[in-house]
Amino acid sequence: MRAKEIMTKQLVTAKPETSVTEIAQMMMEHRISAVPVITPDQRLLGIISETDLLQRREAGMERLPRSWWLALFNSKDRLTKSVDKTEGNLAKNIMTTPAISVDQEATIEDVARLFLTRKINQAPVVHRGKLVGIVSRGDLVSAVARSD
Repeated sequence: MRAKEIMTKQLVTAKPETSVTEIAQMMMEHRISAVPVITPDQRLLGIISETDLLQRREAGMERLPRSWWLALFNSKDRLTKSVDKTEGNLAKNIMTTPAISVDQEATIEDVARLFLTRKINQAPVVHRGKLVGIVSRGDLVSAVARSD
């Protein structure tokens, strides 16, 4: 089985100029843990994960509580205020670059190995340099369950 067969194709992406606040809101709204950052022609520039939002102190961002996503159920405004303290930080300032990605033809074994060795939870899927999907640990688990 290949990455292209298990990846999520309906993508939520950001531009380099997207604000950190908007990215946090995208993650909450779509219940995702990472947002690829792309160029207008779909080329992958980087990725912003929950970890980037939580740990990018060097980018001038105040540390958010570990359970920031749970705070959404209590006070969306409180999270927005915490993220707003980034004072205008943009995707290009906090994204992990280069993003660890996989080719759409990568086997699920290769993807699993990459997740374990690089300690990541998701990877953008590319074809000829352009973003075509994203594969997560959940996608891998689902693929294994379907193959039984």
